[in-house]
Amino acid sequence: MAAQAWFSSGDVDVAPGTTAVLQLTIVNLADSTDSFTLTPIGMPSGWTTLQPANVTLFGGTQQVVEVQVAPPMLPTTIAGPTSLSVRVVSNRDPDADTSAETTLIIGESFDRRLNVLTPALRGRRSVTYDLMLENRGNTLASCRMRLLDPTGRLEADFEPPSAGVEPGSSALVRMKVRATRVQWQRSSRTIPFRIEADQAGSPTAEAGATFVQAPVVPENLFGRLAAVAGVAALLGVAWVGLVKPAIRDAARDAVNELGATPSTVVASTLPGSDSTTVTTVSDGNNPPQGTITNVALPVSAKAGQTNANQYQVPAGKTLQVTDILVQNPQGDQGTLVISKNANALVTYNLTTTFSDTGLPLVTPLEFQSGEQLVVTVSCTGVGDLTGDACNPNVLISGVLIDA
Repeated sequence: MAAQAWFSSGDVDVAPGTTAVLQLTIVNLADSTDSFTLTPIGMPSGWTTLQPANVTLFGGTQQVVEVQVAPPMLPTTIAGPTSLSVRVVSNRDPDADTSAETTLIIGESFDRRLNVLTPALRGRRSVTYDLMLENRGNTLASCRMRLLDPTGRLEADFEPPSAGVEPGSSALVRMKVRATRVQWQRSSRTIPFRIEADQAGSPTAEAGATFVQAPVVPENLFGRLAAVAGVAALLGVAWVGLVKPAIRDAARDAVNELGATPSTVVASTLPGSDSTTVTTVSDGNNPPQGTITNVALPVSAKAGQTNANQYQVPAGKTLQVTDILVQNPQGDQGTLVISKNANALVTYNLTTTFSDTGLPLVTPLEFQSGEQLVVTVSCTGVGDLTGDACNPNVLISGVLIDA
């Protein structure tokens, strides 16, 4: 044996993210000068630093070397005892190596983080938040969730109420927040609150969020009703005074130009169908004109989400849309978009769209074979106090003709 080595202390405690300094004594047992190479073993690479890593000793002399151990603050740094060894190899006689060993006690680290994916939501009585609980420590997180509202206006249910998260992992927690009081004033109320993820013996993770409570009676309701009534009156006057006479005169002129006798329209409805077949009969040479078609496209979207429904024109057919009726019986809030494939045609604000809102079309919207009529709803507030989703409906009326 060319050398002897030992640590000056036994078990050493070290916390992740800190550095522990150990004293290692090297003795040259030979009578002549020798150099020695020191190599740490038994721990992950990069944790241990030797100062110096090579020593030269006269025969019978010794030197103290500093061994610095720095376990990183990572979920992969396992808490508990672990062995540290330093191998001492003689340059003169490489086969005559020796080693020194000690035990390090890696401490526990606690780093829990709570994030609210959508920090602010709007609703009359209740909304649902999605929370992400992350564990960046090296021990199992078992956190109990709770809501803190100093005003006492909010209550919450968590699913699950307690979340267990392994080191380096995350978990999704659903939080349904309910208002304990109804907002009767005609303006929205903003209620900030905090959420805590608490575990005994570790720091508490917390995050903030906001509940925007909408009033029971929509804001500016009477002004909106007056505006809708005014628009309806103007449309009625325009229809009676301008559009309807113009259509009648144009039809009369077209008949006169063709020199045709007035034709008879025969309509028939198939049992169990919402479609009516219209056939024009004159001198027996006129073919069928098409099929009157009514398509209902209801859409249900939960608060904070978007959903869609669509109608695809059958093969060999062309759909000419003549009327669009939007129904919002719950008084839901958000937007409703009517599109041809991916191209938006009409956008409605559900907040100002009441039970039935019609859109008669002087020039029909035409959808070719295979094209889709899509209704997309983005729900920001549910009008039904007992429900959790917006449920508007769109009724499309038109004529299916052969392409």
